[in-house]
Amino acid sequence: MSDSILEQVFIKRSQQKKKTSPLNYKERLFVLTAEKIFYYDFDTDKAKRKGLKGSVDLEKIKCVETVQPEPNAPQERMYPFQVIYDEGPLYIFSKTEDIRAEWIKKLKELVRFNSDLMQKYHPCFWVDGVWLCCHQEVKQAMGCKVLDRVTSQLSRRSTRKPLPPTPGEPTRPLPPQPPDPPASSAGMTVVAEYNYTPMTTQDLELRKDEEYTILEKSDANWWRARDKYGKEGYIPSNYVVEAEDGLERFDWYCKNMNRSQAEKLLKAENKDGGFLVRDSSKAGKYTCCLFYLQAARNCLVDGNGTVKVTDFGLSRYVLDDEYTSSVGSKFPVRWSPPEVLLYCKFSSKSDIWAYGVLMWEVYTLGRLPYERLNNTEIVDQVSRGLRLFRPQLANERVYSIMSSCWLDKAEERPNFQELALTVQDLLYELQ
Repeated sequence: MSDSILEQVFIKRSQQKKKTSPLNYKERLFVLTAEKIFYYDFDTDKAKRKGLKGSVDLEKIKCVETVQPEPNAPQERMYPFQVIYDEGPLYIFSKTEDIRAEWIKKLKELVRFNSDLMQKYHPCFWVDGVWLCCHQEVKQAMGCKVLDRVTSQLSRRSTRKPLPPTPGEPTRPLPPQPPDPPASSAGMTVVAEYNYTPMTTQDLELRKDEEYTILEKSDANWWRARDKYGKEGYIPSNYVVEAEDGLERFDWYCKNMNRSQAEKLLKAENKDGGFLVRDSSKAGKYTCCLFYLQAARNCLVDGNGTVKVTDFGLSRYVLDDEYTSSVGSKFPVRWSPPEVLLYCKFSSKSDIWAYGVLMWEVYTLGRLPYERLNNTEIVDQVSRGLRLFRPQLANERVYSIMSSCWLDKAEERPNFQELALTVQDLLYELQ
């Protein structure tokens, strides 16, 4: 064990990790080291340390703050403080204000670089399933009071490592050193201009062109940020730029371009499928301009001389509500009936089959159909008569509707009109 930094006998409140756990207060000897807080059973009469009762890793601590004493608290519980970590709040009662302040100050110094420090905390106790300060009934609820981080910010500003060198590509311009940011800019979105590999465990990896949310800007060189996965850490401030609001961040947005300018630009690019978005003449609306090479064979003229723009590449030859897919066409195997799997024959009845699978997904809360089978196995098993099982949330009536969609012969399945009536009847019964 590392050398102790502080040692003190405190009263510890039971953490009540289970709902049936009793609420009690016991004297424990607390020992603070550079890595952990240890607390031991303590013989008051003999002033002797006994067995280890528990410990808290300093790297897991999210907050260290005072707690307001409970109403009518006895004198020995007038100076409480809390250590919040992944297992919840640990409530500790000091004998004097000076001892409490000493421990809080030292703990804050040791955990100031932790990656998931809290921004808010609960200034009162969690008692009988409710926070006394804000009356929230969820123990993991976000705190209701903003932390005073001035001390920790000043400490970190003077001890944080220097800014890493700018990426060394010869053609890359040096990012300018940013000015001291205002405190109100925390919470803004930034975009990484360069990749950054963390130098310590407190740093956050940056990936070029990805967005990050700034949580704290107390240091001009190092900002605390969160990535899209929720991971938090410190980033070099000159590796990022503030993201532009709304559509302006995208290259395809041309704010003040008119129609003729848009047409000219798209024609000059001559790229099939090219597009741009511009502000519409109607306030609050946008216009999407699309460039598409239109062949004369896709222009049809009706009896009134009106030209209709079509695309035969998207058409199918349909006879009696049925068509055969062309060679090489792709389709979703897990939602397809036997006639599609074996002969690529599509119809409205194959859509009925897919609707039944959709119902199954809803009642299984989004499970993957035939989740243990690959596509080849699905083709073989479904052709042999395998059907999806009845979901736990679906009663026999609901499952019978699904099963009717999965009849082997397409002509025996209901059509959408019949299916709509059946579902409406079911909804009426469930009211």
